[in-house]
Amino acid sequence: MKKKFFFAVLLISVITTNAQIKLSDITISSGKTATSSGLDTRATFTNGKSLIFYIQANSDRSYIQIGKRFGNFQLSESIGIYKNVPWTGPMIIYQKSFFDAMIWSGISFANDKKMSQPDFKPQFFMNYDAVGFTFFKTNRIGGAIMFFQDQKLNWFISYKKIINLGEKSKLFGEITYNHTLDIPMFVIGYSLKFN
Repeated sequence: MKKKFFFAVLLISVITTNAQIKLSDITISSGKTATSSGLDTRATFTNGKSLIFYIQANSDRSYIQIGKRFGNFQLSESIGIYKNVPWTGPMIIYQKSFFDAMIWSGISFANDKKMSQPDFKPQFFMNYDAVGFTFFKTNRIGGAIMFFQDQKLNWFISYKKIINLGEKSKLFGEITYNHTLDIPMFVIGYSLKFN
């Protein structure tokens, strides 16, 4: 955990020393969703135009994501560590009006001497596909499917409620139902914008 924290602080220091890239927002949440669990922290940096840089971490995984907006599309690459195993993969997000969609895939690498063997091949890590609809500006319903490592297909339905606390801060709560495991999952969080 100390290494992950040091890595995140180092990245934030490097990014913020570049005057063109500034902290855009911070989100802190607790609970469980299809892609996160426990206490989760995310910092977003932008150059005020199309470049986006994320740092996100919890007790199981941490990753950075570098991307760019192209109209309604956002294309980015994720690089991170999940339970001490490195992984990488692309993400595509589409958002227009009340509709959003995401495709996120990744492969993982062994963290021991296996990587140096001639027959080593990267392993499948995950594939997450989601769509969502926002209504009345503060409500979102969504559906998603996820293949994760050697687990069977998981599929989810979720509802998210946002409570604005002003122009730059908000609380949110989300309930996600995992149909594969037949369990509900809950998360609450807080977001603060800086620009």
